[in-house]
Amino acid sequence: MILKKTLVLLSFLLFSTQGFTQITKITTTKMVKDDAFDKSQSILPIYKYINDSIEPYSKFGIEVENPKQWYKISKMANMQGTRDTGYTYIYFSGSDNATSQGYLLALVGNYIRSTRTVYFYIDRNNDFDFSNDGGPDSVTYRQEFFDITLENAQIKEAKYAIKLTRFKYGENVRYKNLLTEHYKAHSGKKIFTDINYCFREQRYNSVTADYNNGIDSFTIGLKDMNVNGIYNESCTDKIFVGQYKKQIANDQLFNLSPALDETVFEWGGKKYRIVSIESTGAFVEIKEDADATLSNKLEVGRKAPKFEYFNILNKKHSITEYKDQEVYLYFWDNESLSADTVYLNKINTEFPELKIIALNHGDEPKQVRITFYYDKLEFPVGYSNTDLANMYFLEDVSRGYYIGKRRKLKNDEISPEQMYNLLVANKK
Repeated sequence: MILKKTLVLLSFLLFSTQGFTQITKITTTKMVKDDAFDKSQSILPIYKYINDSIEPYSKFGIEVENPKQWYKISKMANMQGTRDTGYTYIYFSGSDNATSQGYLLALVGNYIRSTRTVYFYIDRNNDFDFSNDGGPDSVTYRQEFFDITLENAQIKEAKYAIKLTRFKYGENVRYKNLLTEHYKAHSGKKIFTDINYCFREQRYNSVTADYNNGIDSFTIGLKDMNVNGIYNESCTDKIFVGQYKKQIANDQLFNLSPALDETVFEWGGKKYRIVSIESTGAFVEIKEDADATLSNKLEVGRKAPKFEYFNILNKKHSITEYKDQEVYLYFWDNESLSADTVYLNKINTEFPELKIIALNHGDEPKQVRITFYYDKLEFPVGYSNTDLANMYFLEDVSRGYYIGKRRKLKNDEISPEQMYNLLVANKK
């Protein structure tokens, strides 16, 4: 959710000429949803099957001046009991060959919606022979969605999953009619069926590794960018580092360095280096770079960055308004606030000379307003954003910054309770 970083990881004890270096191995969770999963509007179009000559995918949705040679199905699947047949292509580069790269042909039995089960016969090894691919995937008329799992031809443990969801009758009719018109007009010689026979496509192309040693915690995410079920391809696949158990944010992904151990990231005032990533994404290994110089950290004693923000009433403010006043900048979300509310209220009431800027990071504005009014917060509340969080190297919420007059940073990690106790001690 926050913060751009470079990258890397930890696991077992490893002896070197420089002494003992701690490496930590972190097992991943697969088939996770990143922040793009629910937003995906990709469609798997279904075309009517006429004969065993199939138009290549390069013409799906567009006209091509120099068409490729059509594919020829060498052996059909046993589709006994199916009433009608369609076909589509599913993108997966894990089974590329010289003839067909990127797309697997899939025959769809009973594509016309009824009470019949729909069967997907996928040419998983991309050889246009449907007799050697195992049984079909299926979805009954009662199911709204189902998952398809594909396997890399070279690395059998490398799997890739796709969620396919039916379109609901009677919903978004105008939008669906436009889609039907588009595919009918731009499908070359293929005969498009109907958008209600097609499927929405969402891809599980990410894994996450949650690290927590009781002192430090964060989440490492890996994204299979070239859709082949492999997660450790340098300069191709990408990595994410963020708050513990937070969803992968695609706008914070970074490339893996050509040499994995050159991929580093900073978190919690430490720098980590990636040791290895298991090819199928089963685990990552990281180690702390204890002697590294930190770059993602504000320098205490120097000026804190300027920023603007909006308060709960959507009025714009700037920290420069308080240059002659000390400021307590506090980032929070609804999960972290409750324990700190008492001390924030006490600071606001007992020490009016200190300006509180309490910025919510990550919650919907509506929820922030509900919290402010129903919980009767007595301190000023505003909204954070990604740029502001990056500017202050915010990793986890809650986090407080004690900023002196003329924006001189006094402390970059001080809780409301610690801030209150400090003010009380200084007053004596």
